[in-house]
Amino acid sequence: MESELFDIVGFENDVMEWSDYENEVPPLDDPRWIRTDRPPLQGQVRTVKVYHPFYMMIGEPFWMLYTPVSSSLNGWDSHPEEIEHSSFVRCSIERVLERNDYKAWLRVKVLEVLMIKDYNIRFPVRDGSNGYLEDFEMFGKPYIFNYRDWLFINAGAQGDLGVWGLVKRMDSQYHMLVYGDWGFHRSNAFGGNILLPKHQIEGWIEQALQNNRYETVE
Repeated sequence: MESELFDIVGFENDVMEWSDYENEVPPLDDPRWIRTDRPPLQGQVRTVKVYHPFYMMIGEPFWMLYTPVSSSLNGWDSHPEEIEHSSFVRCSIERVLERNDYKAWLRVKVLEVLMIKDYNIRFPVRDGSNGYLEDFEMFGKPYIFNYRDWLFINAGAQGDLGVWGLVKRMDSQYHMLVYGDWGFHRSNAFGGNILLPKHQIEGWIEQALQNNRYETVE
């Protein structure tokens, strides 16, 4: 769970869902349980439900992308107002409540919460001209969603694997603060402050506009 390209390496938010339960939890296969809108705070012990490909051990710290419940279920492009309330959360497992081969209820300790909107201040700028955008280019024709100063860029191959990035526009420059990489056996999210080539991103925007794959909401 380390990367030379990013400051944070963790799991994407679809691997963990947050609840207000404590020690009594619904059956693992029951889909009708209440997701919480209460964000994690440092020092809390919380009950979460995790899914494959989550694989951490008790006591081993890990990072998890956290988004509020509406965007967790439907995506930032459906609830862009929740982008600035999203974060990476560092946790460790304290206890396993229930588990099978594909999912589990866990009690986790919240060790640290880092809000995404601050990454351009918190982390030093990295040069994004090499090693960051090749997978987007490989898939081609990215979908781009624009909300205020934020761009959500998504590209994939027939729902089998793909990549996405959350980019913040600042002073006519483009900083990728979160990157996602998913497939059959991975669902990863990375945090940092990556200065992307302006000509490349603006070329993607122009291409997305031409292909009707650009959406904007104010």
